[in-house]
Amino acid sequence: MTSPQPVRQEPTLSALVQMRTETDAEIPIVWLLLPLASYLLWAVFAVAWWSAGAGLGTSGLTPVISGLGILGITASAAGSYVVFRLVNRANEHSGRTQALLSSALGSLAARSGASGAQTLLPLNSAEESFYKLSRSERERSAVLWALLSLIPFIGWIFLAVSLWRLSRDLAKHSRLESVVLEDVDRTLKSTGTQGVLVRTTPVRTHDTLGFALVILSIVELFSAFVLGLAGSLIMIYLTVGAFSLFLIDLSIRDPTDHFLYHSQLEAEMLRALPDSTSGAMGFG
Repeated sequence: MTSPQPVRQEPTLSALVQMRTETDAEIPIVWLLLPLASYLLWAVFAVAWWSAGAGLGTSGLTPVISGLGILGITASAAGSYVVFRLVNRANEHSGRTQALLSSALGSLAARSGASGAQTLLPLNSAEESFYKLSRSERERSAVLWALLSLIPFIGWIFLAVSLWRLSRDLAKHSRLESVVLEDVDRTLKSTGTQGVLVRTTPVRTHDTLGFALVILSIVELFSAFVLGLAGSLIMIYLTVGAFSLFLIDLSIRDPTDHFLYHSQLEAEMLRALPDSTSGAMGFG
C-alpha cells in the first residue's frame, strides 16, 4: 500500500506578516550608482572606440578601450542586479499579498457561519475582488530582464521597458488590492469586529515618461539625416540611458509609501483575525 501524502500546511497569517521585512525590503538609493557607472563607462568606451576607428592619432587607445570594455561589462552586471532586485521585489510582494489576503478571507469565511447572513454580501464581494486580483497578476522573470539589461548599449532599452512595465504592474496591484481590502474591512465590521485601515496608496505608472521616451527616440532616429548614423545613435543612447536612470530612481522610491501602509495594515489584520493555518483559500 502507498503511504498517504502529507498534508500541505499553508503559512499562518502571523508567518506571512513576519515575511514582510524580506519581501518588502528597502533598496538603498545609493545602488543607483551601479547603473550610473555602467552608463558613463559605456559612453566613454563608445567615444574612445569611435576615436580609434576614425584614426585621430589615438592608436595608443587600444589597451584603454579593452580596459573600458572590461569595466563596462562589470558595471553592467552590477546594474543588472539592481534590475533583478526591483523586479523580484515586486514579484515577492505580490505573491505574499495574495497569500495574506487568501488567509484573511479564509478566516472571515469561517466566521461568517456564526455571524449570520449580513456578512455574506461583503465577503462574497471580497472573494470576487480577490479572484480578479489573483488572475490579473503574473510573475515577471527577474532573471530574464536582468540578463537582457546586461547587454551593452541595447540593454538600456530592455531596462527602460522592464521598469515601465514594473510601474504599471505595481499600479494595478495597488488599485485591485485596495478594492479587496475595502470589502475585508466591511466584512470585519459586519461581524462586530473593528475594521482595518483602508487608504489609497497609488503607485505611478510613468506612462507619460514612457511615451515621451518613445517619441523622443523616434525623433532622434530620424536625426540621422542631419547628424549622421553615429550621431543619431549617440543621442539615442544618451536619452534612453538618462531616462532609464530616472526610472530606476523612481522604481526604488515609488513603492515606499505602499510598503509603509502594509506595515500598518498587517498589524491591524493580525489583531482582528485569528491565526489559522486552515483558512487559506484555494485560488490557483
